[in-house]
Amino acid sequence: MPFDDASFDVVLSSAALHNIYDAGERQTAVREIARVLESGGRVLIVDVRHINQYASTLRDAGVDARCVQGIGSYLLTVISFGSIRWGYVIGSKS
Repeated sequence: MPFDDASFDVVLSSAALHNIYDAGERQTAVREIARVLESGGRVLIVDVRHINQYASTLRDAGVDARCVQGIGSYLLTVISFGSIRWGYVIGSKS
């Protein structure tokens, strides 16, 4: 992204990152989110797939991140035979 390091206090991604089909490119995008997030900043990623990988990549980049899924998410996962796993990652950078 064409932004300086620590440029934003909030970064939000909603149902977008799963559209990057290459896993390495998705990881690069999530690392870029962490890079532009300022210290004390917050990140929210809402998506239908790969949320555990997003959280892991954020943690590796120094962001305290965790996955959150509600009961509706688990039902959707079962109904879609695991192809959709709606949830979100919330985190903050120390």
